[in-house]
Amino acid sequence: MPLSTTASPASSSPSSPSSPSTAAIRVVGSPRTLPCGGYLHHEREGAMLPPFILPEALDALRGGWDTDENDVFVCTHQKVGTHLTKKFVLEVMRALEEYPDENPLSTGDIGHHTVPWPEVMASQEGVESVARHRRATAGRDRLWYVHSSYEDLPVRTIHRRTRFVCVLRDPRGAAVSQYFFYKRHPLLQVPGDLDLSGFVDRFLEGDLYFGDYHRHVLGWLRRSDDRVADDQVLVLRYEDLVERKLDAVRTLVEFLRPGTELSEERCTAIAASTDFDTMKRSITERPGSFHFNPATFFRAGTTRNWEQHLSPDDIQRIDRKTRAVWGEDPTCPDLSGVRTLSTTC
Repeated sequence: MPLSTTASPASSSPSSPSSPSTAAIRVVGSPRTLPCGGYLHHEREGAMLPPFILPEALDALRGGWDTDENDVFVCTHQKVGTHLTKKFVLEVMRALEEYPDENPLSTGDIGHHTVPWPEVMASQEGVESVARHRRATAGRDRLWYVHSSYEDLPVRTIHRRTRFVCVLRDPRGAAVSQYFFYKRHPLLQVPGDLDLSGFVDRFLEGDLYFGDYHRHVLGWLRRSDDRVADDQVLVLRYEDLVERKLDAVRTLVEFLRPGTELSEERCTAIAASTDFDTMKRSITERPGSFHFNPATFFRAGTTRNWEQHLSPDDIQRIDRKTRAVWGEDPTCPDLSGVRTLSTTC
């Protein structure tokens, strides 16, 4: 049975916004803060969720959403290149098939009403909004993004042809990017005096939205059940999306349409559209349904910016955990046996 068109979150669910294209995310329900200088959050089964996601909305999705062959998910923890990956995948999808004007993907917008975060969409507008988006995009590949762990994926069943693009990042870069995001986000209520070293404490303890970063990545790589087969998953590194753009485009084409090739000119154009400054300028000029000011939330776009911010001690602490959880490489877990950019180019 597909996601019910009448299901809705608990009574604390907000009403639908009057203007989806300009609506801002807002706090929903009754979130709380951590006892010691904590940030605003909801809690579900021991995991922390941002204050704009209702646990009841997540439960409603998990109780009634069956994916289909057109669903493509970008799966990341926070601040590891999510918007960059959305841009790559969306432009490849638009190059591979013709989207009619009534399909929101035809615009190229990577905002929340074209590429939804389903738990947020359901929490902010009601679960019916997810079913409505599915109807509006039926018959062609559609794109979602999630920050959930594999175990908390907000679906009931997964179609054998649903695809997942999972992205990871050097933990040192992830920690720094998350710190600036947490501090600048207008809804999270992170204490103003939280410094980077203090945030690294939380990063190492896994005291984050959506849980521990290192284990979150491993959860997607070494999935705990057989709901998703290996050939449904492509794993990309943020660093490769920045430094090997053409290879990333070709890899995504082969993953989404095996045996298909795009012209060198088209691949080059897609790669160019993912340039950091190009994306920032484009969203600034034509924000579409993008939630936040890119001047605030598009911060760096480089792969080693963390070197300018982390102390030697914090670098050692992060590397120590990475080696304990991922293995000897301080930048990346073992990807042997996993479909990645290096094995598909």
